[in-house]
Amino acid sequence: MQRAYGLIFFFTTLFSFVFADFGGEQPSFINPSSGVSNEPSLMINNRPLAKINGKVISLYDVVKKMDLFLFEYYPEYSASPVEKYQFYMSRWEATLDDMINDELILLDAEQKEIKVSDGEVREELEERFGPNIMSNLHKANYEYEEAREMIRQELTVQQLIGMKVHSKAFQTTTPQVIKKAYESYLDKNPPEEEWKYQVLSIRGKDEAQCEGVAEKASNLLEKEGQPIEKLPSMLEEEGVTVSLSDDYSGGSQKLSKMHFDVIKALNPNSYSTPVAQVSRFDNSTVMRIFHLKEIITNLPESFDQMHDKLKNEILFETSDKEKAAYIKSLKKRFGYQNHDPKFELPEDYQPFAVI
Repeated sequence: MQRAYGLIFFFTTLFSFVFADFGGEQPSFINPSSGVSNEPSLMINNRPLAKINGKVISLYDVVKKMDLFLFEYYPEYSASPVEKYQFYMSRWEATLDDMINDELILLDAEQKEIKVSDGEVREELEERFGPNIMSNLHKANYEYEEAREMIRQELTVQQLIGMKVHSKAFQTTTPQVIKKAYESYLDKNPPEEEWKYQVLSIRGKDEAQCEGVAEKASNLLEKEGQPIEKLPSMLEEEGVTVSLSDDYSGGSQKLSKMHFDVIKALNPNSYSTPVAQVSRFDNSTVMRIFHLKEIITNLPESFDQMHDKLKNEILFETSDKEKAAYIKSLKKRFGYQNHDPKFELPEDYQPFAVI
């Protein structure tokens, strides 16, 4: 089956090159089915997608690149046809762009005569595919020489990216820039107070009776020092319901305004006087006593705690900008500024399908 699959790819790729050179757009379908009955099949509508530096990039080339990503980062993961379809659809265009950019960088490397030694290639092959290179290459659907060339090109691209992108990013990510980023972080994350409290609620149809129970509750708390947890059982009275809430906690912006207007005047571990409030649930009047347990001040992380995170964020952001500028300069230098290497695709083109 694997051999037949390889032959299908050979002929479809061959035809793709012919169509690319002579303007044809006839697609061919490849079906990497596992052969399991009743299992959905993933169809790959293979066709040439781009041509740069004399090299045609087909959809199948893009698929192999995506499959290699899955093999390297999720070697134990066996994606179903539906999951692969979703992954391919989300990544194929970005992967094609990356492959085109790599070809531009390889042109630059050729002009700069940058070389990668066979030893470096061999070492990277062993690092990427382990001691059982041939077996793992087979799993990744790569021939040995094909993998060697791929690794050589990737190492070459990495050298140029290091010179043209990462070095500039490191040079511009100075201590002053990181400090400024931390100041911006402080502006967006000021210290915030978190209020932790409970509410003793007294409900009943007779408001005067509820006020009397609330007064008893206040005396038990303030004068006798009774724990608020005991009050619901101590204040049982016909026609009155006394309940104690679980802990509430949050910043001033997240708490109920009706609650916060009371607790903001309290000191930690203190009680409010009984307050009559209107319930939001049934519009009845409820007598409440608030117990402010504590106020926790949440401070933003220190500069030392944030340093590495901010530095990495700046490096990633700067690297993205530097790489975009580098690729733009290569397109201009090699004549692709006004010439898109991608082939125009039919509006109804569907690269993948699950049947």
